[in-house]
Amino acid sequence: MQFGTRPSLVLLVSAISLPACNDDTSTPTASDTDTSSTGTDGPGSETDAPPTTTAPTTTGTTSDVTVTTLPTTTEPTTETGTETTTETGTTTETGTDTDTGTDTDTDTDTGGPVDGVIECDAPPLVPPAEGTCEVLAQGPGGTLIRGTVLGPDATYENGAVLVDPSGVIACVGCDCLDLPEAQAATQLGCAQGVISPGLINAHDHISYAGNAPIGEGVDRYDHRHEWRIGKNGHAKLTVPGSSSEEEVLAAEFRFIMSGATSAAAAGGEPGLLRNLDMGLLEGLPIPVANSDTFPLGDTNGTQHDMGCNYPDVTLTTEIADENAYLPHIAEGIDATARNEFICLSAGNSDIIAGQTAIIHAIGLTAEDTATIHPDTARVVWSPRSNVVLYGNTAQATVLDTFGVPLALGTDWVASGSMNMLRELRCADELNTTYYNNHFSDRDLWNMVTLNAALATGSENAIGALRPGYAGDISVFDGAELERHAAVVRAELPGVVLVMRGGLPLYGDAAVMAGFDAMTCEDIDVCGRAKQACISGDTGGTTYAQMKAAIEATYPMFFCGTPDDEPTCVPSRPGEYDGLPVADDLDGDGIVDADDNCPNVFNPPLLIEPGVQPNADGDAAGDACDPCPLDNTDTCTFVDADDMDDDGVANGADNCIRIANADQADADDDGKGDECDTCPTANPGYSPCPITIEAIRDPNHPQHPQDGAVVKIVGAYVTGIRPAMGNSRGFHIETGTQMPFTGIFVFTGNASPPVKVGDKVDITGTYEQYFGLDEISYPQVSIVETGDVLPFDPLPVDPADIATGGPDATALQSMLVVVDMLSITNVNPDAPMDFDEFSVTGNLRIDDGLSDAVKDMQLNNACAVGTEIESIAGVLGFSFNNTKLQPRVKSDLVLGPNNMCNPWP
Repeated sequence: MQFGTRPSLVLLVSAISLPACNDDTSTPTASDTDTSSTGTDGPGSETDAPPTTTAPTTTGTTSDVTVTTLPTTTEPTTETGTETTTETGTTTETGTDTDTGTDTDTDTDTGGPVDGVIECDAPPLVPPAEGTCEVLAQGPGGTLIRGTVLGPDATYENGAVLVDPSGVIACVGCDCLDLPEAQAATQLGCAQGVISPGLINAHDHISYAGNAPIGEGVDRYDHRHEWRIGKNGHAKLTVPGSSSEEEVLAAEFRFIMSGATSAAAAGGEPGLLRNLDMGLLEGLPIPVANSDTFPLGDTNGTQHDMGCNYPDVTLTTEIADENAYLPHIAEGIDATARNEFICLSAGNSDIIAGQTAIIHAIGLTAEDTATIHPDTARVVWSPRSNVVLYGNTAQATVLDTFGVPLALGTDWVASGSMNMLRELRCADELNTTYYNNHFSDRDLWNMVTLNAALATGSENAIGALRPGYAGDISVFDGAELERHAAVVRAELPGVVLVMRGGLPLYGDAAVMAGFDAMTCEDIDVCGRAKQACISGDTGGTTYAQMKAAIEATYPMFFCGTPDDEPTCVPSRPGEYDGLPVADDLDGDGIVDADDNCPNVFNPPLLIEPGVQPNADGDAAGDACDPCPLDNTDTCTFVDADDMDDDGVANGADNCIRIANADQADADDDGKGDECDTCPTANPGYSPCPITIEAIRDPNHPQHPQDGAVVKIVGAYVTGIRPAMGNSRGFHIETGTQMPFTGIFVFTGNASPPVKVGDKVDITGTYEQYFGLDEISYPQVSIVETGDVLPFDPLPVDPADIATGGPDATALQSMLVVVDMLSITNVNPDAPMDFDEFSVTGNLRIDDGLSDAVKDMQLNNACAVGTEIESIAGVLGFSFNNTKLQPRVKSDLVLGPNNMCNPWP
């Protein structure tokens, strides 16, 4: 037996459970007017549905695998049904929702819908004597959290979120308490708690985690190559990369402590955060995002004011198949930064597209910005890092005015924020002090939830509390700040609970105690007792070990403002200091009498030195102009919260990227007909079922691309690799025994508790691994248990399935049997020995499904000529050879005169 070496996945989770209630997504009539109160690339080198009436009855769990077992009397092959529950809450609060923070200036952004607030008619909650949440009941399956629920298009007061035993959201809104599943769940009451989707960090370089921040900074740069390699006489920043595994895990835990559950961090380790651009998705079967630090190939520091003579320009065709593409573009405030955008937004190198989220986008004019929304692209904003490096950041108000959704990213610890709450704090302070409260609290919250999911191509799985989505949930203390403000201006002690896929990782000690069978460590966070329950998720690495590793350079967390935190006050020596004074209220160095945006920070950029940006030449600068390209101000309003311009806000839109004003959804799965190609209901991130034949046969019209997320329904387990090492998994097939109807399911270093004969549904990523078709990152649902397969092995000729044989590819991963054999080669890999031998027809026999130790069970100790009556097994492929793999001793039947047994 020989398996190739590859990274361990440990990424299995259980099957998707269908929505079990109305998700209350209709837009209420009341309004909630939230009021506002208050970039760099990192690396320095190139290395750098409907309801279901059948609930799961048992749950099998290994250290890394959860498998949901459905009743044997039910064999679902499609996901259909009709939602019948109705809204039981009442819409209230037609007046203004006033945050209880220090600043109550009215939100001046007239764009985008404002959340309605729905008061749920549920038993009232009483705040616990201490803390934010209390455990009301402990149950064997799932979690019900009650409190203020921040839904994607409505806020539910006294609402609830139900996460099923598989870690998938089953209900959101007012009706969750009425469901039978809720009675079996662990229930948390959070009378003053604010329940939010887990936050998403849309950009970081986490492999640089083992560094301290640069504080106020040593210089102000014009372009990233100046700090990267010291161009144009500037001081180079020396920031070591290649942080240790413990340091990277510590950085991930920093983000978790701030309520984050996912990141596009250009690195990461198994466990903790979902690393959306690294394939470390922690069981989430979605395509991996592509973070591209150098889309121009300019690691050597190439800069041009015009033209595209860069070392390696990314072409439009190269990103055509990407689900999410995040390129660093225009990181700087000069003409060379702007030229990057010009080069990458036209011709055959136009990469500003529906799958693109531009990282940084600082050096853009209004004319440039106006081209982004029509392409339905987004921007990832890293304000703290931009400000400390360049003295300015992306023109956030202009981007929003032109309808570009903004997501927040911390960039890296050296010049950015150490956690998501500090990045939110920077954005909030800029909004209050410098942007005249352009953004509402809900807008800022969207930047770390739905908009961040849109940026990373994960909006059908995370970033919103919806049935069918992953149970990535963070609960915040809302005793002093309510609703979205409780997230935007939260402090670390106020992060009450963080769950990823229904798995509680961190939170208040009293809350974590409500979840059984977890190994936890006590932490005092600024006087509030917390617990980190993470060692079972990290392969054994403890919080204490992570803390010791990261604190060699910088503390794990701070109470209040972190020491040496990079500044969020925009300043450039000799130009402006960012300090508001009586005659310069926005601190941009232009006295109010001469300032074309006296209340919005808009100093001149080096694109056009000495001139405040004002594309249409009217009295208002671009930063405060409702129509930056129209001096009559009669332009049509473009809403960043309506990406497809169909009049339906992103949070309520069942096709966010495709216009469908009628919101038609025939199968009632939360996906509009215009963007739903699946004939059966597939809510959330559940893909449309596909046949194994379509996956395996490259000539099938439905054959998916390598890396596509697929779902297989009703397949039988035929063989299982031994429960040892990092190459575990099992084979499945349909049982029709037609060509191309078997496939391998790769499970890394974890084995789900399936057995031969089980009927399963599989959701995962289709990959071809060195000639072996497989499903990786799988979710496994046992829909029917069985001890005997309903079909016998398929009789075949040994030469036909041997390496290069006419049926070798078509019958891969299928259960077959060959007859009338004799051993022809004792060790075809000599001088190496992998317990393989060859038989008649040059067919290799391998111990890949029988044992993981040489000579333990099936071996190659019998001589050439040894007669074997028959061998049954699953046809595998590894190291360029097709190999028949017997599973148990009875699969091998000796010949009548045989004196040697290959399976003693």
